[in-house]
Amino acid sequence: MLKRFFKGLAGIALLSLTLASCTKTPNEIAATLSVTPDEALSFKAKDNADVVLTVETNTEEWKATAEDWIVLTKDGDKLTVNAKENTAATANLGRIVITAEPAQPVTVNVYQEAADGGSVTPEKGVAVKLNPKSEVSLMTKTDTELSAKVSVSIAEASDKDVEVELFFDGGYLTEYNFLNDAEAVLFPEDKVSVPNSGKIVIPAGKTESDEIEVKLDVTTISLGQSYLVPLFLKSVKNASVKQADCRVNITVGKINPKAVKNVVYIEVNDCNPLNAMEFLLEDGTPFLDAVILFAANINYNTTDDVVYLKNNPNVQALLDDSDTFIQPLRKKGIKVYLGLLGNHDAAGLCQLSDWGAQEWAKEVAEACKTYKLDGVNLDDEYSSSPIIGNKWFTTKSSDAGGRLCYELKKALKKECPWPTEVSTFAYGTLSSVPTTMKDLETGVEHPVSEWLDFHVANYGGITRPYGDLTMANCSGDSVQLNYKQTISESDAAQIKADGYGWIMWFAFDPSGTGSVSSNYAHSLQQFRNVAKGLYGQDVKTPTQVWDKLAEGKYNPVPRKL
Repeated sequence: MLKRFFKGLAGIALLSLTLASCTKTPNEIAATLSVTPDEALSFKAKDNADVVLTVETNTEEWKATAEDWIVLTKDGDKLTVNAKENTAATANLGRIVITAEPAQPVTVNVYQEAADGGSVTPEKGVAVKLNPKSEVSLMTKTDTELSAKVSVSIAEASDKDVEVELFFDGGYLTEYNFLNDAEAVLFPEDKVSVPNSGKIVIPAGKTESDEIEVKLDVTTISLGQSYLVPLFLKSVKNASVKQADCRVNITVGKINPKAVKNVVYIEVNDCNPLNAMEFLLEDGTPFLDAVILFAANINYNTTDDVVYLKNNPNVQALLDDSDTFIQPLRKKGIKVYLGLLGNHDAAGLCQLSDWGAQEWAKEVAEACKTYKLDGVNLDDEYSSSPIIGNKWFTTKSSDAGGRLCYELKKALKKECPWPTEVSTFAYGTLSSVPTTMKDLETGVEHPVSEWLDFHVANYGGITRPYGDLTMANCSGDSVQLNYKQTISESDAAQIKADGYGWIMWFAFDPSGTGSVSSNYAHSLQQFRNVAKGLYGQDVKTPTQVWDKLAEGKYNPVPRKL
């Protein structure tokens, strides 16, 4: 009765407020202004079609202003936008400001490509392209120098030497940040060393130059900041060059080295993996060091008699848009591994023949190269019995699991021009693997440390070293966040003191947009406990979260928490 009485009073109060609001004068009504679409506009250097914006406001008048190269035509609630021809070798960056006093103004960014450039008319249709030949990863605060390799190529050999000059294009920073919604700062130009004054030659009769190594002195850059090294071609001789082909952007950052790292399995059927980069230590270093995309599958096609890599729509969507959903993690210094899991048929991670392991490893390695991943993690569950007598299969065993780990490591090293890793979920048949593995081609025995980088335990457990593995290859705890499992600051400190190299996390999802309820608050508290115990730091409170929208769809734009 008491609760019901107060509810009635609240209703009366609300009615009174509602009636009072009706007495507001027109000048007291809040002014509104919205523009559709409100995202950034992009134009080519010339010959652009009009873009029409719709302006909605409850005020009597609205206005629009912009730089003089942006052409604006107002007609009722429509604003037609175009761009004058850009004949310069640099892009135009500008904005449209739409106002309707006293409403909050709306700003629309506008980008226009630079004009295509080239010093001469190409001979035989020869056009130069600048190619990155290696990735520059984030370094630790103890590193002093990094390097990046680049080359130039042409589609068709010329009968003359093709000569170009590579230079540091510091003026590109604003455009880079504009296009990538980034907050990079310019790497110190005096700390960039380009051999031979930047001159690169493609000899007559050849289609590619030798690689050159650009060296970066990183002693003075700060922790937690992203730096841009913008490289550009100029002075092209005996060829042409297009703006889209003459630029390589190297991003560099510095992080604190960690004795104990954190790896998180992200169930991609529920969670947007970009959430992993929102949890930062006080010094700006990511709390999470590695993400496992859980999971791709190993499957067997009975019709074609082939074991193959299968990706469900969620995994495939993330891989297909790797630049949006995976590479931002890697640029933050977070490694991204493809989880491998059985899928209810004869194919399994611990039941491939030697030949089968070699063949399937090639396919997996090619996928890691294509989508720019840092390696794989194996979880041997949910497979049926192997088909004995079929060339793909053998009896299920830890030896067969070790063989696949070895062949994956070998194939990844061959395919990917960046460091890659192989790890296991130490469960079932993969609780352990052999301490050595013989190479099938050379007959040389290789210790387990050469082909297995770390192994993590089931929830609440630990792993132990075997063979020549050390405690640094093992996990000191595994925390299932969706089950509200906990880990204390003192637990984390003990894990560090014992020499473990990893802590594993599972079912992390701060969004709650999948089938798993949001565990943001619980996850943040456990992360903070571990950060204090391992690093003597707190974890900053995240300001935004990344949602999963539907099957195969993830939001590339965060929402505020």
